[in-house]
Amino acid sequence: MLFLLILLLAGCEKALLKEEFGNTPPGNFNAFWLEFDRAYGAMQPKNLNWDSLKVVYGNTLNENTDDKTLFDALSGLLNEINDGHADLLAPGIGFYRSWNRRDKSFFQDFVTQDLKTVGEQQAVIRQEYLNNQFKSTTVDGWYFFYGSIEKQNKTIGYLYIPTFNLNNYPDAFIQSAIDDFQNFDAVIIDLRFNGGGTTEAFVKTLNKFASKPELFLKSKYRNGPGHGDFSEMLEHHIRPQTNCLNNKPVAILMNSFTASSSEHFILGMKTQEGVFTVGDTTCGAFSSVNERLMPNGWKFRLGGQIVFTSEGNLMVDDKGNYLEGIGLAPDCYVPDQWIPLKSGLDMPLEKALDELTK
Repeated sequence: MLFLLILLLAGCEKALLKEEFGNTPPGNFNAFWLEFDRAYGAMQPKNLNWDSLKVVYGNTLNENTDDKTLFDALSGLLNEINDGHADLLAPGIGFYRSWNRRDKSFFQDFVTQDLKTVGEQQAVIRQEYLNNQFKSTTVDGWYFFYGSIEKQNKTIGYLYIPTFNLNNYPDAFIQSAIDDFQNFDAVIIDLRFNGGGTTEAFVKTLNKFASKPELFLKSKYRNGPGHGDFSEMLEHHIRPQTNCLNNKPVAILMNSFTASSSEHFILGMKTQEGVFTVGDTTCGAFSSVNERLMPNGWKFRLGGQIVFTSEGNLMVDDKGNYLEGIGLAPDCYVPDQWIPLKSGLDMPLEKALDELTK
């Protein structure tokens, strides 16, 4: 369930694959492979030899192949992709996410991965840093809260945004935080474990926190059968609202489960002066998502979008690797750590406070 929580839910499109293939193991494999071949955006940026991979993972399948073997073959294909938005859900068999850091622990020195751990981290922040003086709201089970932290004669606002995946996103609550923050010295936005959500929600929030209009991202969408068939370049802009946050230093906390719309939010905020990031490298899930059904009813998702910098260059890391599945590196690398947290110290938050009070 944890993995399901951090999946991108924005721009999701459902479709049943046409009856081009029978409901057999080879038929299901070929339907899966062909849909990626026709619609997946990052074939060329990732230098995938998709034809060869079809042979590698599909040549042993036959009419008598069991579901587990078929699932393993499809998972093998997904593993080659390494994409935060490519995954397979086979009811009764399993869920596989094409993300090579999927086994990463929440905390560097803590093994158990459960939502209780995230709650404990949030409790430490509210008790030890906000002194239990905070405002909060709960929407569809998601808990938002904000307050202030006093350090070295400075007042620093803190806001926890757990998700952008809400049709009834609490815009008024976010705005009330910004209104309070206007008189503070700096702001911390905590996006750890925020798996993304709707474009509308993150864009509204971005336009509340950013004070300078900027082009922060460009993208193209796959629109043809060829791996190089794409739409014209689209531009993604920041358009600050009139009561946005006014020119405050901002630290954004992130980790490996910060994904999708949260990563777009970070890209937008990084165009603003005085903004820096602290934590761990993000998930790497930048594309919008299409959802498909195989002939046997299994669900899978793939992204048809590729992203570029505001200058129009493919978004890559310092080694030239396309960032889908790799993520955004923080300005200050400080991973979440369980042992200090048990003593009341949130290490990424401590680093953000140190930088903001220099």
